[in-house]
Amino acid sequence: MKFLDVFNEIQKGDYALTDEAVYASLQNGDELIPLYGGNKEHTTAERKISVSAKTKKGASITVFSGQGIIISLDGSAGSMTYKNGERFALNHHAGFITLRKEAEDKINLEYFSIFLQNFYRELGISSGSKTLSLTQIYSEEFSLPELDVQNNILKSLKRVKDKLNILIQMKKSLYSLIGKELSMDYGRYQGKDIDISTCIDYMSGNVGLTEEHIYQTLQNNAEHYQILSSATDENTMMGEVPMSIINNKKLKVFEGREGLLVTRNGKAGNVKYLRAGRYTINDHAYILFKKDDSPFEIDLQWISIQYRQAFLAYASNSDNGTWNMTGFFSHTRIDIPEYAEQLLLVEKYQIILDRISAIEKIEKQYNALLSKEIAEI
Repeated sequence: MKFLDVFNEIQKGDYALTDEAVYASLQNGDELIPLYGGNKEHTTAERKISVSAKTKKGASITVFSGQGIIISLDGSAGSMTYKNGERFALNHHAGFITLRKEAEDKINLEYFSIFLQNFYRELGISSGSKTLSLTQIYSEEFSLPELDVQNNILKSLKRVKDKLNILIQMKKSLYSLIGKELSMDYGRYQGKDIDISTCIDYMSGNVGLTEEHIYQTLQNNAEHYQILSSATDENTMMGEVPMSIINNKKLKVFEGREGLLVTRNGKAGNVKYLRAGRYTINDHAYILFKKDDSPFEIDLQWISIQYRQAFLAYASNSDNGTWNMTGFFSHTRIDIPEYAEQLLLVEKYQIILDRISAIEKIEKQYNALLSKEIAEI
């Protein structure tokens, strides 16, 4: 069968839904809903937008709801997420699939979203961040088992999925534990009441590092950098971008050393430790790093644990707050224990991280299983 035999035409997300338009909408003071784009998954919303938001061109946004499937058209093209009842917005890198009434006895939307992902992902053109056109989607034929078979397969997955949901709740609890203020009795200190700016510096983000810029430069064969943003969850990362020019300036990058990603907007003040790698950031985050001439020996992961509340103290109180970098560096003072004692706290913290990592490994295995096409029914 072909797509339009059973589905309505895909309703694409809004154009000109820029970061500026999103953050301007937060001043409206009304209901906030998730905003999704061309990500692999559309389950965790790192950005929210007002239901009365306007695009950069002044048009009211579309508020989606009801039963359907979000499909990524750019970036992670072909990735699909089943929705039933949630209210949300989409930018133009994604669309919403709904079922024709006369096809309700042929297709289970949740089944379709899980087991047809690979089919549509492979239709995407280009390497790196792929693109999927509506013409491609409408022209290709696909096959599905009978509806009762689809339902039975989903039913057989339910027990596994229920257990996975329990693990996901455990992961949230572990993250909550990480977020609590930790106390530890230190024996010796390198210094007390130290201005944090004497040993830590920061890199601000790239203005204009938008999804549009990323897609336009992906054919560039220059070295690629992982893009970090206010989305600190790996599932919601923005992918990679090659070295390029943005607003007549060379892309700012961070490589070859450890750092801390601090979110500026959204989940403002959240901190994520970065192992040495190749990174760049948009203007919704900062990367903090140890100064080369720091008079103190500091473990950055220790800073992220011990002073997590200090970071959060400079975030405004809202679902889409803003982190005050200037205030943080102007007023934050820290006590710095001996380096070996810092590592003792990191070691305790690592136990929690290892448990989170184990759960995330199970999640990936489950998602990999679901992404496989069913060869036999």
